Amino acid sequence: MTTLATLADDVLSVSAGAFSATITANSISGNFDALTHFPDRRARIELGDLCNGLNYFGGRLDKLASEGGAVDLVAEAARFAERHVALHRRAWAMEARCMSWFIVGPANFPTARNQKRQASRDKAYDAIRAHTEAALRSIERTAWPHGAPGDAIRANNPDAASLLRARIEQRRATHARMKTANAVIRETKGQEIEARILAMAGATGFSRADCERIVNPPERWMGQGFAAYALSGELTEIKRLEGRLRTLEANAARGTVETQHNTSAGALTIRQNPDAARVQLIFPGKPDEETRTLLKSNGFRWAPSEGAWQRHLNNAGRYAAKCVLSALQVDESPAPAPQPAPFSRFEGRDYPTARRIEGDDAANAFMGSAEGAGFGVLYVAADGAVIVASCNDMGRAA
Repeated sequence: MTTLATLADDVLSVSAGAFSATITANSISGNFDALTHFPDRRARIELGDLCNGLNYFGGRLDKLASEGGAVDLVAEAARFAERHVALHRRAWAMEARCMSWFIVGPANFPTARNQKRQASRDKAYDAIRAHTEAALRSIERTAWPHGAPGDAIRANNPDAASLLRARIEQRRATHARMKTANAVIRETKGQEIEARILAMAGATGFSRADCERIVNPPERWMGQGFAAYALSGELTEIKRLEGRLRTLEANAARGTVETQHNTSAGALTIRQNPDAARVQLIFPGKPDEETRTLLKSNGFRWAPSEGAWQRHLNNAGRYAAKCVLSALQVDESPAPAPQPAPFSRFEGRDYPTARRIEGDDAANAFMGSAEGAGFGVLYVAADGAVIVASCNDMGRAA
């Protein structure tokens, strides 16, 4: 196991690649003088915790390397150790500003100030734990950018299609062996247990332990062979994997599809990226808060590495992109023609406007028709439209 730190004679020695440090218990015990009667003991405990944390990370690095993960052990160890030691030193420095409750109470110490300092110290220790978790996630992503062996097959894996085909064949073979096992159970009914186990092993290739469990289950309620729900479950999983494979192949055949749209949030590019297996929405800048809320409510998340808001490339992702586009789409339809005012003013009187007729020819045709017999022309508007009012209406004084 990769050892990043050793603790001996109250001295912690850290050596991780290009980073090294030596911390003694005496050098940090003063940070705990106001917290305990035994600051030297507390200092040894803190050094032990730091040593264990560093070596735990080193063990995880070894595990990833042994599994074939592409990870630079030396560089990752040095990066983690330097940051982890700095976070511990920061937490110890904050401890030095805090007082024990045994001192605060009787001395009439300003408790509000002490509580504030203690809260800051607690956050510093939370940062240490968060750093370990974040660093482990980071090296796992680095070691297995497309998922560790045995994990779910990710759509952005370049070998996703071949891996899915292999898994489908594996599932089909398992389903066939399960059916064969049930057939052997029926055919060997009444024979000795040992003979049935040997027949099962020869027909299916299962190990002896598995054959014994199938033929002679440890609990009577389990029943011999494989239940119907187990067989149907395998078929369901096969169909699910086949559906994923069809989706991947369709996305690959379609290729990258990119469209441009004018929206209320600016120019929007919607990209269907089969290589990343994502529907990506790209804005010219950071969208406003309302737009970000809309994106998140439709399942999109910001990906700094891609410079886009994205979610999985599937039918649900395409529909979500349409919903976002519909909510942000600018109405580019022509504005309606201006309508005449309820009243038109002519020679100092207001007349109810009956008609607005575009063009002289249309106005002449209307006035010459039976329908236009009871109407008269008030005036010609600035845009050339003829305003017509009823001849029976005498208007009202303006």
